[in-house]
Amino acid sequence: MRRLVALSVVVALTASACSGSARAKAAPPDGGPNPDVVPAVITPAYVDAVFKVLDHIDGDASRALIAAHAVTPTVLRYIRAIYNDPLYAQEVKIAQQSLGPDLSNVRRPPGDVKTTVVKLISASPSCIFVETASNFDAVLIHPGKPVASEYWALRRKQLGTDPDHLNPTPWALAFNADYLTPTSIPDQCAGSSS
Repeated sequence: MRRLVALSVVVALTASACSGSARAKAAPPDGGPNPDVVPAVITPAYVDAVFKVLDHIDGDASRALIAAHAVTPTVLRYIRAIYNDPLYAQEVKIAQQSLGPDLSNVRRPPGDVKTTVVKLISASPSCIFVETASNFDAVLIHPGKPVASEYWALRRKQLGTDPDHLNPTPWALAFNADYLTPTSIPDQCAGSSS
């Protein structure tokens, strides 16, 4: 949902019916890392695979939101499946706010944002912190200029937050920060137990 509102924000600042199941296949057909299993060594390719799943679920939330023009229980289930607290509450608020802005630049239906790891800052079995880049080409008619710095922290899903098993990965988004100018921020996983 942050991404759907970000679409309006990016467009403003620079000129930023649900699809099928959000479930990913157990193993990617390209032989890449399995996003459903935490590997012994977490690599950028693994985190990219996780983001592919999370981006699709976020896309399902956006498609459901646009189709209903309301924050429905379906939208809330998708958001809850990929966001831990306290980010979840922020994402619900963003979803509600996104219904007001002009969304004429959003494709109908929107596709999925493509998030790619630029730098793996830290990784443990309980927390991953990355600098990323997002591609909005499948979501926006005119994507505009991307942000200069984008960071995400992924933590293990909180118990009971995904009862429908929409998110097959063990990860949920726990922190996000985007900056229009290049910015470095402290490691959001520092001090996390492994």
